[in-house]
Amino acid sequence: FRPKSVLLVSTVLPPWGTMPNTYQEATYLEVLCWTAGTRIKYGPNPKSGKSFIRYDKYMKAKTVDDSLKLGSYPQDLFFDYEHGYITVLGGEKRSAPLDPKDEEKSWSKVDKMLARMHRNWITWKKTFELADQLGVDRRQLTSDKTTSETTEMRAKRLHATAMATMILEDVEKSKRKVTDRDVLAVLKLWGFRENTNRQNVMKEGQNFVFSDTLGLVAGYDGSVMVTQATSEYSAVTQIFGRWLKDHTPAELQKHGFGFSSINVNANYAAALHRDGNNEGPSMIKAFGEFEGGELNYWGDDDKTHGPVEKCCKAGDKMSVDLGENLLLFDGNRGHSVNDFKGERYSLVFFCVGLYDRANKAVKAELERCGIQFPSQTGMAAARSLLGAPRGYKDAKQKKGEKPALCCWAQAGKATGANFLTAVKVQEAKRKALEFEDVEKECTDVQFVSHKIKYHILPDGRRSVRFFMVGASSGGLRLAVSADEDRKGSGHYLYQKVPGFKIGPALSPTHRIADVRAWAEKFTKKSAVAPTGRRCVRSSSAAEEVNQGKRKRSQGKEVTNISKRAKVAGA
Repeated sequence: FRPKSVLLVSTVLPPWGTMPNTYQEATYLEVLCWTAGTRIKYGPNPKSGKSFIRYDKYMKAKTVDDSLKLGSYPQDLFFDYEHGYITVLGGEKRSAPLDPKDEEKSWSKVDKMLARMHRNWITWKKTFELADQLGVDRRQLTSDKTTSETTEMRAKRLHATAMATMILEDVEKSKRKVTDRDVLAVLKLWGFRENTNRQNVMKEGQNFVFSDTLGLVAGYDGSVMVTQATSEYSAVTQIFGRWLKDHTPAELQKHGFGFSSINVNANYAAALHRDGNNEGPSMIKAFGEFEGGELNYWGDDDKTHGPVEKCCKAGDKMSVDLGENLLLFDGNRGHSVNDFKGERYSLVFFCVGLYDRANKAVKAELERCGIQFPSQTGMAAARSLLGAPRGYKDAKQKKGEKPALCCWAQAGKATGANFLTAVKVQEAKRKALEFEDVEKECTDVQFVSHKIKYHILPDGRRSVRFFMVGASSGGLRLAVSADEDRKGSGHYLYQKVPGFKIGPALSPTHRIADVRAWAEKFTKKSAVAPTGRRCVRSSSAAEEVNQGKRKRSQGKEVTNISKRAKVAGA
């Protein structure tokens, strides 16, 4: 049996790239079960060009291992088998494909390679299935994924962004405040990452928690950067920031509560821990329908006295119901969360230890995304509300001493439309993948990047729109378009749209790479795009900006800042 290819773009395949879903399932299930010792025989050379030269070398192979050593790409194994160029003669084969999670020391290079390709195939299958369920071009889900983001996460985050945009529009129209119910509507749609890095909050037996950071994070080189998700899903960050602004206590209204970052958490009860060198106090609030889940806080925990487990005893904790209260506390002191039943989300507004390294570009991007960057006076005002930790050897509060935390009740009737209803949720999901030629009006004539959008036409053909990202507005301006010549063909003719007069001439082309190269000719190289996948980033600790020239800093300063970055990024 030799199944025929259902879709093949090129016979020249990348050596170790991602694995598109281009072959029959029978092909995958056969090739993925091969081993280094599987005996194979190649037929006469049927290819041309560079593929002919490469095939001529590896066609002499007698095993899979030989084939790869003689120049076959891993993808060639699938192509050649599906087209009948390979005959399997015998040798060792597995009964089922390998999973990279089960890797053993005895695995060969071929085993590891095929295991990775198996994982990629499963991922691609899920992507196509999800796209079919949503009735969209799969590239709508994959084209702008951020780092460590799965296709499922991408779809959910697009839904959450559409929901946040709908709520912001309603808030502006009705001149109301953002409510807990609004925030919950966004959180319920957000696609959370399985975060394996926050080891300090995990209880025994946990391998990950659902936790994302929006806003600023610190790099190990001493730089600070805006996370990709913050910029890509700015409406979500705006909703969270707007909620805090609308609910800021009277004691902090004058300067506002400044923060650089937001921890967005879902459905885990944090173990006893201290945060990694946050700067100043944090604000925290929980959302959802749950029982339990109180925050336990050791307000007199002084970390200079020893490890958190040694200093913080059960009898010394204070417990706060975060579902009903907004809490100002010091995250550098011991705290944990009680077990709970139900669905519990939380937002933690805090400042990373290296926030003072944020440059103008970083601050501007944070402001665009709705984050109120802290001022010195605002930070001092928040600090002034909390007393210093006294340790637990002599922790009796003396007259006139400030409390270790401040708590404000948040009870109140929800106002505005109820975005938790099934109707609103479906509307958000529909709007998330709707196609618009222009996201917002853009008349810029200088550009810092480009963005490609995909959608499906009413007749089932796929369509591609190539936008330039404005240097000043961050808006999208349509520059090039192409529609599939017939449903499922994968053939496009890219042409400059009549209304776009900027840049050099672009000859009609079938290659999107030609369009990208054309756009690069008039894209500003030094600017950072207000939207897109790149992080807006400050200079590193090893560099200083001095009259437009970078120079090396003193080694001692670099070392000290790097240590702060390592702690702050924990």
